Amino acid sequence: MEIWNSRSLDNNQRFLKALLCSLAAAVVLGIAYGMLHSILRIEASIIYIGIGWCIGQVVKKTGRGVHKRFAVLGAVMTLLAILIGDTCSMYGLMPGLKMLMRPLLWPSVIIHWMRIYLSANINALLSLLFRAAGIWFGYSESILF
Repeated sequence: MEIWNSRSLDNNQRFLKALLCSLAAAVVLGIAYGMLHSILRIEASIIYIGIGWCIGQVVKKTGRGVHKRFAVLGAVMTLLAILIGDTCSMYGLMPGLKMLMRPLLWPSVIIHWMRIYLSANINALLSLLFRAAGIWFGYSESILF
């Protein structure tokens, strides 16, 4: 005899739910960091670790998955939040969001981002390390153990 729970979600439905919720969290957190940085003009890259942890928790709570794809989803959404936050802080909130909505402008945004964060100074290196740590937290916090 099989007992079916019609209210529970299967693995693909949980992944879709985690995708939508983490996308919303990535957009909101990226815009919030971009606004904070553009207003204060203080580089606070350590916040990206917290953003990665938050997105990982959103994926973990909504997806309840143990597969590697949930971890990759957390890392990709953290990267998206970083790109949104950096673009909004470089260009301002509305111009940054307009640039993100136009895929033809993405190469110029990426080149500008690379000029800033791949320069040969210690601040750029530390900023990249904090961003990488945020992506790692988004990856590692997204799956149940």
